[in-house]
Amino acid sequence: MDMENENVYKKIQEFFGGLNDNFSLMEDPVDVAVQMIYFETSGKMRGTVREDDMLARKDELFDPKLPVEDKKTLMVQMAGIPSPEIYRALESYAKNPDADLKDWSKLALQDNRLLLESHLLDSRQVFISTGLGGKGHKLRYFVVLINRNGEHLKPFQQKMVQDEMEYALQKYDSELEKLNFMRRYTTMRVVVPISSDLTRMFREGIDECNQFGDFLASDFIVTNMKEMDEDEITEALSSGRNALADEDDDDFPPID
Repeated sequence: MDMENENVYKKIQEFFGGLNDNFSLMEDPVDVAVQMIYFETSGKMRGTVREDDMLARKDELFDPKLPVEDKKTLMVQMAGIPSPEIYRALESYAKNPDADLKDWSKLALQDNRLLLESHLLDSRQVFISTGLGGKGHKLRYFVVLINRNGEHLKPFQQKMVQDEMEYALQKYDSELEKLNFMRRYTTMRVVVPISSDLTRMFREGIDECNQFGDFLASDFIVTNMKEMDEDEITEALSSGRNALADEDDDDFPPID
């Protein structure tokens, strides 16, 4: 994480810190491209239909003959109606959606739930959605720690990374969900409170590890968009995000 990204992240933290509990977090991972299309479509259609019409059409969601694109439109329209009956229909469909509409149905359900809560509580809610989702009021992140010598970590170093990172995460009320040791880097999937200082947390863990051999680079990669694959990590390392990357060595094992 470079200085520019740290500054951007701090601004985001400040925004989140002012939300108190007036926000709803999308917990399930949903492809960011699908999210963008959904919310663009929603913005165009919101307020264009009547509640009576949507209540009359809600059962069409379960019609196997209705084309996928028509179901997408119907879900977006239904999501814009703050009705418990509409919510129950979207909830029922989301439990067993058409194969191509799994992510779309999650977005419509969450969108409608937020609208319904805002309507019933007379309090505007903020909808937060990232590619990796979250848990409760915590966001999920994918993190890459980079080996300083470009070689696979020794067993005692792996144990050090796991112990120190788990300790650093627990200190900030965070959780390590997955840890993979690769040849030149370590990948982690973590859940972190929405206003936590990511830079401080991971730098503390890295500094503790480096007291026993200085084997980790101080910089790291973090994203809440998706779990990066082998090619994406290779590109990130060789693009100059970390000066220790060896552009000629791209012999990475697959990421689990």
